[in-house]
This record gives sequence, C-alpha cells and structure tokens, in this order.
Amino acid sequence: MNGDTPVNVFGVLAFPNEADGGLVRFIDSDYNTLFHVPDGENITLTTFGDDRRILPCRYIDATHARIGGETFHICQFAEIQERNGAVYAPEHPKEGDVCDTYTIYQLKDASAASYAFMPYEQAKVKLRMSHYQRAYRGVLAPKATLDDLYLKHNQDSRPFGDRMRSLSMSDVIVLNRGGEEKAYYVDTVGFQEAKRFLNPPIRKRKPPRQER
Repeated sequence: MNGDTPVNVFGVLAFPNEADGGLVRFIDSDYNTLFHVPDGENITLTTFGDDRRILPCRYIDATHARIGGETFHICQFAEIQERNGAVYAPEHPKEGDVCDTYTIYQLKDASAASYAFMPYEQAKVKLRMSHYQRAYRGVLAPKATLDDLYLKHNQDSRPFGDRMRSLSMSDVIVLNRGGEEKAYYVDTVGFQEAKRFLNPPIRKRKPPRQER
C-alpha cells in the first residue's frame, strides 16, 4: 500500500503506507516526535495517580493508531494525556526514544510557607520538598525549555487549569531528561536550579554527652 488509496481500518478511513514501516508515531500535543512503536508492541501509560497501564498498539496510518483497544489520531491521544497529567513511553525503550518528563510542584499550603511567592534568594535556605505537593506531570519534548513550560502553564487553556493555579514564583519544575533529574525554582525573572529540593542537606547529629 502506497498511501494513495483509502481503506477502512478499525472504522477509520485510513491511508496506510508501507514506507511508514508499520511504526506508530507518538508525539506531544505540539506535534514533537517522542518515539515510534512497531505495530503490535506496547507502551506504558502512567496516570497522574501513578496507575501504570500496558497498552498494545496497532498501526493504522501515519496519523492514526489503535492504542489500548481504542482508535486515536496521534495528536488526539497526546492532547488527552496532557489534559489528564499522564505520561507515556515504549514498554521496551530503545536508543533514540524520548522518554523524558517534567513535574510541577506547588506549595501544599502557601499561607503557611514563609517563602511562598518569594524570590529564590529569600527561599533557598528554607526550601523543602516536603513543603510541596505534585501538581502536574507531563511528557517533555527534546527541545522544550523551561520558558516553554512556563508559557504553557500560564494560559487560560493550560492543562489541569481547573485543578491547579497558573505557574508562579516559588513553584518548582523538575525535569527528568535521560534519567537525570534537576529541579528549578520559578524566580522573579527566569529560573534558579534548586539542588536542595531533590537533595536536602543531611543534618549531622551531635554526639551524645558523656557523663563524667
């Protein structure tokens, strides 16, 4: 099949093309390619609540696939997962696959944190991951920047717009790229790497006092 003749596949008027190699393309909502999965193989989908699901994938054409028994346009699938705060990756990733993610953390109780909505310089000593809760998680495209994420999560149509406030100063974004995690504090202007957010300093215990 060369893609010129439409056929009905799983109820979709599709244009299968042998040149695609039967690969199901997975993208983010901005159409950035993340990875491809061969027809018949699986992806793992992790919900915002950390429920992990294995979903079989069937190739339909370059822009449609059957995923977990449902038929999707590839952008429709990406948009649904973005709205739900879910992330997805091949069950068996291979070299070149992009399985990166980002997570947004916001203070559990802004009224109780003395550094809420304050610049990093005033927050860096008090910053604790235990003060925060996970507010959102999503897939991360190869060239996505912190500024891109800031813009996405400050739009009226932002993901989880009914569940979390817009991205603001004192929020923390954790990027997981290539298996390496880095945390960034949203500052007055730009972002500051917040190493102690993921690796808090260990307090040394004082040796017990010895009785004379």
